[in-house]
Parts: sequence; structure tokens; C-alpha cells
Amino acid sequence: MALTRTVCALGVALAVATTTSVACGGGGGGYGDKTTGPNPQPTTGNAVTVSNNRFTPANLSVSPGATVTWTWDACSGGDAYGNGQSCVSHNVTFDQGPSSATQSSGTFTRAFATGGTFPYHCTIHGASMSGRVVVQ
Repeated sequence: MALTRTVCALGVALAVATTTSVACGGGGGGYGDKTTGPNPQPTTGNAVTVSNNRFTPANLSVSPGATVTWTWDACSGGDAYGNGQSCVSHNVTFDQGPSSATQSSGTFTRAFATGGTFPYHCTIHGASMSGRVVVQ
């Protein structure tokens, strides 16, 4: 009986530790944030979500000729009909080339014809909301 309680207690402790470590992942999302280091490896794909104070993924790797779409998901709260929602405006601004309008919903699409690294940020939130597209 004592062995069963000990094994059960160890199982509960392990489950709590695992849940706490998964739930406390930190999030991050900005280029150069503390959770991923100064040069995190870019994710492959062609879609970025723009949400409250973050781009997900912030760093993206695509092939030359690829088109990337940023989709806004910056509204929270409200009922099933959208009443009472709170929406935050963001933009996708590149140092060179086309940039998006400041908006709280919708999409922005940009094609990347040549190789290189293309940093971007939200001018409202600055460096804390930034990312890059690596074309290779």
C-alpha cells in the first residue's frame, strides 16, 4: 500500500512538472527575443499570423519567387456575433519594398523574387514586434 502511494505521488509530481514546463513556454515571437536567441532558425512556410504584439512565426524561410501572406488575428473578446470585440491595429513594415497599411483585420501579401534577408516590424510596437523573411 505504501509503495502504491509513493508511485502515485511520484506520478502526480511528474505530471505537474511536465504541465508547468509546457505551460510556461514563454511565447516570445519577436526577432532576437530572449527565448530564442539573437538569430533563431526561420520556420518554413508562407503564412504569418499578426496578433496582439506578435508575428507568428516571426522568422520565416522561403524560396525565391515565394509569396508570403500575413493574416490579422488581432481582435479578442466579444460574443459570437463580434459585439464587444477589442481590436488592435498593426502593420507589416519592411526597410525596403512594399509594406502593409495599419489595420486590425485582413491580409497583406508580398512576393519575394530574389534571395536575401528581409527584416520587418510593426511601426506601432517597434522592435518588440518584429521578424524577418529569409529567401534562399
